[in-house]
Amino acid sequence: MAGYRRVLEARSPETPVERLRELSGDAVRPVRLWVARNPRTPADALDRLLADADSWVQWNALLNVGAPGAALERLAAEEQAQFDDRVFHHRSLVAHHPNAPDDLRRRLLEQGACGCPDWCGGRTSFGRVM
Repeated sequence: MAGYRRVLEARSPETPVERLRELSGDAVRPVRLWVARNPRTPADALDRLLADADSWVQWNALLNVGAPGAALERLAAEEQAQFDDRVFHHRSLVAHHPNAPDDLRRRLLEQGACGCPDWCGGRTSFGRVM
């Protein structure tokens, strides 16, 4: 039951930021997944979650609009090192993330990370137009 209670905390928009930081290192995977999805999760906790060993935790943290630019750069570099230009799983989202640094976005677009039709132009799929 303790894990279930921590999941409820991680999901809640009322959970204090400091508690979300603590929960970002929880041993229970669903707790970390919900911390990654919580819009109040601070950037340093999202940075930690973007480095998580669990790819689903990473993916959910990547979808959070609060993910810090430095962590997005690190994630893109790791995927580049592992797959070169064969796979753009994370980098396709990084290219459209509102916190991606402009130079990183430009490099990713040049590499072909954006698979959108020509009308996209690197605009974000997170709600803000670049």
